[in-house]
Amino acid sequence: MAAKTDKLSGLDKAALLLLSLGEGQAGEILKRLDDKEVQLLGQRISKMEIVSTKQMAAILQEFRQMMESPEAIVVKGDQFFKNTISRTMDANRQEKLMDKLDLEQSPEFFQKIKKLDSRTLASFLGNEHPQTIALVLAHLDRNQAGGVLAQFSENMQLEVVRRIASLDQVSPAIIEEIDAALRNEITLVEEVGGRLVGGPQSVAEILNQMERTQETSILKRLEEEGQEDLAEEIRRYLFTFEDLLGVEDRGIMALLKETNTQDLALALKAASDELKAKFFRNMSSRAGEMLQEELDLMGPVRLRDVEAVQQKIIQIAKRLETEGQLVLAGKSVEDIFI
Repeated sequence: MAAKTDKLSGLDKAALLLLSLGEGQAGEILKRLDDKEVQLLGQRISKMEIVSTKQMAAILQEFRQMMESPEAIVVKGDQFFKNTISRTMDANRQEKLMDKLDLEQSPEFFQKIKKLDSRTLASFLGNEHPQTIALVLAHLDRNQAGGVLAQFSENMQLEVVRRIASLDQVSPAIIEEIDAALRNEITLVEEVGGRLVGGPQSVAEILNQMERTQETSILKRLEEEGQEDLAEEIRRYLFTFEDLLGVEDRGIMALLKETNTQDLALALKAASDELKAKFFRNMSSRAGEMLQEELDLMGPVRLRDVEAVQQKIIQIAKRLETEGQLVLAGKSVEDIFI
C-alpha cells in the first residue's frame, strides 16, 4: 500500500521529487525556475532529514500519473498572462495590470492578529525579538502598527524602528513561519477560554459606567496611597479629547467660555477634522477667525504638549459636567440635564 501524500503541500511534494531525482537532474530543473521558486524549494529541502522509501515512491507515482493523465497540463499561468498582454497592450497598462495581479495574489499574512487591539497585540509581541516585531509591524495597517509601537518602552521602540527601516526583501517562508507561530499562540489562549484582561484601560472602562463622584473618590484614594501615576494613566483612558464629539453644542459653547484661544488651538493641532468643525460651528465668526489665525501661525509642536493641554480642557469639561453645564459622552439617559 502506497504511503499517503494528500497531507503534503505542493512545495513539500516538489522538494521530495527533486530529492528523488538526484543532484544532476534536480540541478537541471532548478536552472529553469525563477529565483523565488529556487529559494522556497531550497529552504524546504534543507529542513528535511529522514524521508521514508514508501513516501518517496508515492511522490514519484503521483508525478507519473499526473504527467500521463490527458487532463494534466503543466503551465506557468502568470508567464502566459504576461506574454499575452505584452502583445496587445502598451507598457503603461501592462505595468498597472501586473501590479494589481501581484497585489491580489500575494499571501495575506497576519490576518488573525490584525483583529486584535493594539494593547493586546503588544502583549503578544512583548517577548519576541525586535526583528520579529519589526517584521510583523511592517505588515500591519499603519494605525495599528503605530498603536502597538506606542505600547513598548523607548528603547524597544528605537530598536524596532531601526529594524523596520532596514527591512528589504524577506522570504515568504519566513513570514509564513512567524505568522503560523503567532496564530498558534493566539489559538492556545482562545482554546482555554483565556484573554488578556486588566490594565489601566480596563479600569477606565469600568469607571466609565459609574457615577462621576464614585470615579473621583476611587482615583483620589489611589493618589492618597501613593499611586499618582496609576491614577493619571487611568484618567487618560476615561475620556479622550476626541470624545468631545459626543458633547451637545450647548456644552461645547460652555466649554469655549472656559478655554482660551491659545490652549484650544494647541489642543486642536492633533484633533480630527470633525472635532475642529464642531468647535468652529459653536463659535462666533470673530472668534473663529482668531482661532484659525492661531492655528495657521502655529509651527511644529511636541505631542506631549498637545496631550497636556487636551487633558487640561478635558478636566474643565468634567468640572462643567458636575456643575450641570454639559454632559460627557457615555452617560445614561437619567444623567442628561434638560
